[in-house]
Amino acid sequence: MKMLRLVTGTLGALGLVLFLGAGTARADCDSDTAIYDDDFEFLDTSWGAANDQINVEDGALVIHGSYGLVNMSTSNQTANVCVDMTISEAPVPDSSPIGLVWWWENWDNYYYMFYWAGADSLEIRRVVNGKSQNVAAVETLALKKEVGQTNHVELQLKPKDATILINGTQVARFKGKPPKDGAPIGVYALSPDDKPATFSYDNLVVSPPSE
Repeated sequence: MKMLRLVTGTLGALGLVLFLGAGTARADCDSDTAIYDDDFEFLDTSWGAANDQINVEDGALVIHGSYGLVNMSTSNQTANVCVDMTISEAPVPDSSPIGLVWWWENWDNYYYMFYWAGADSLEIRRVVNGKSQNVAAVETLALKKEVGQTNHVELQLKPKDATILINGTQVARFKGKPPKDGAPIGVYALSPDDKPATFSYDNLVVSPPSE
């Protein structure tokens, strides 16, 4: 495990893509055929050891403060990924994003998305050789914005592109370059050291893509 190095930046610098689509879709995550399935009754060893920043609490994987890790048991080349994500507490909402990591090779090379409580948008980025590159910033009505609300996040990972859905609504699709030998899924969160936030993840399923 290693803490994620996150560069936040501003949405204004990225340029927003406004997405108002009301159509719904699904990533068809199937726990019966899953590569990995975790409802967090306990902290599975594939997540590493518990510490002051990460543990399982009340049936969810919980991060306190700033932390990032991947689960090697989720390694895949193509997959459908589903997870429930919640910013449970955030003394400084606009500096406390919650995120999801995929196509991870190491902490210098991976893709990730994140959003903040109170915001109408999410960001997608790629880290290459330790440098963060902007993929997209998407404004969407699909996000539940308030602290304590849960967003159901889905990823459809294919050999050369990825699709993100929030609460059943497709909000972004983009080209990508996944590792040829597969890569695990990860989680991360960020908040100020003097005003740490609390984040939770639940019902994580990583399954082979539907035909």
